Amino acid sequence: MTATESDGAATLSPAALSPGARRRNLVAIVATMTVASLTYGMGFPLLSLVLANQGTSSELIGLNAAVPSVAVLLVAPFASRLMRAHGPALPVLVALPAMAVIYLLLPTFPNVYAWFPLRFLMGVAGSIMWITGEAWINQVAGDHQRGRVVALYSMAVAAGYSLGPLVLTLVGSRGWTPFLIASALTALAALPSLMVLREAPKLGGRPSVGPLGYLRAAPAAMCIAGLYAAIDGMVLSFLPLYGIELGQSEVAMLALVTLLGIGGIVGQLPIGWLADRMDRRRLVISCTLALIAGALAIPAVLGARPWEWAHFLAFGAVLGGLYTLGMVQLGQRFKGADLASASAAFGFMWGLGMMAGPALGGFAMRAAGPHGLIGAILLLLAAFLPVAVWGWGRRDAGPAP
Repeated sequence: MTATESDGAATLSPAALSPGARRRNLVAIVATMTVASLTYGMGFPLLSLVLANQGTSSELIGLNAAVPSVAVLLVAPFASRLMRAHGPALPVLVALPAMAVIYLLLPTFPNVYAWFPLRFLMGVAGSIMWITGEAWINQVAGDHQRGRVVALYSMAVAAGYSLGPLVLTLVGSRGWTPFLIASALTALAALPSLMVLREAPKLGGRPSVGPLGYLRAAPAAMCIAGLYAAIDGMVLSFLPLYGIELGQSEVAMLALVTLLGIGGIVGQLPIGWLADRMDRRRLVISCTLALIAGALAIPAVLGARPWEWAHFLAFGAVLGGLYTLGMVQLGQRFKGADLASASAAFGFMWGLGMMAGPALGGFAMRAAGPHGLIGAILLLLAAFLPVAVWGWGRRDAGPAP
C-alpha cells in the first residue's frame, strides 16, 4: 500500500485503501453516524420534556440545552489530536459507549443541576464523534465523487436526527424506557465502526499549520460551518415565535420547522451531485444568493399555502447543501493530519455559530420586532457573501478531475 509521509509518521492516503476496504469504511461510518444521530435527535427533546414535567423554568432548560455547544468549543482542539494518534475509528468507539453510559446516568440523577455536568460530558462525547465522523468520511471519499459521498453522509445523519423525535413519540418521555432505548441504540451504533477498526485510514503526522491557519487556508469552508449553525440555531429557536407574532398558529409554524428539516435531507444529494460537476465556488455563491432571496421572501410567503411549504422546503435544502459544500472543500483541500485538524476547526466554528446565532436572533427581535429575525439572517448572509466570492481559492473552486 502507498502512504504519504508527514514528519516521519505514515499516513494512509485514500488511494491506499482497497475498493473493498473503502466501501466497508463508507458503510460503517454512515451506519454508525445515522444511528448515533437518531439517539441525539431523540435525546434533546426527551431531556427538555422531562425537565418541563418537573416544573423547571424555560430559562434553566435553555441553559441546560446549551451546555453541549460549550463542550464543542473546548473539545475541538483535542479531537484532532485523538484522530492523529489513533485514527478515526477508535475515538468513535470510545465516544459512543461513553454516551450510552451517560444516558443511563441521566434518569439515575433526575435533577437539572446534576444534568449540567452530565450534558457537558455528553457534549464532549458528541463533539469527538461528529468531528471524527466528518474527517473519516472525507478521508475515504474519492475526489471524483466527494460531493455525492459527503452529501449521502449528511443526508443519512439528518434523516437519523429527524427520526429521533418520532421514536420518542412512540415510546414516550416517562420513566426509564426512553433512556434505556437511547442507551441501547447508542451502544449498537458502535458495531459497524468496530468491524472496520483495523482497516480504517490513519490520520497521523503533524499538521502543517496552527488552528488559525485553517481559517486562513479555507476561510469560506470555515465560515460556512459558523453560518449554517447560526442560521439553523436562530430558525429553530425563533421561527415559531416569529410566525405566532405575525398571526400564524403554533402548529403551522412547527410544521414549517419540520419542512426545513426535510429540505435539509432531500437537498443534499442534488447539491452534492452538482458539486462534482461544476465550479464549487460558483455553487457556494449561488446557494448564498438563493438564501438571501429566500430570507427576503419569507414575510411574503408566510401563510400563503402551499407556496410557503415549498419555500421552506427549498430554503432548508439550500441551507443544508451549503454545509455539505463546506465539508467537501475540507476533504478536497486537506489530507491526513491536516484533515483531522481542519475538521476540528470546522467543528469549533459550528459550535461558535450555534452559540452566537440564537443570541443574535433574540437581540434582533427585541430591537426590531419579529422581522428582526429576518434582518439577522440577512446580515449573516451578506457578511458571508464576500468571503464566498474572494475567500474560496481558485485551486479549491472546481470539482476534482
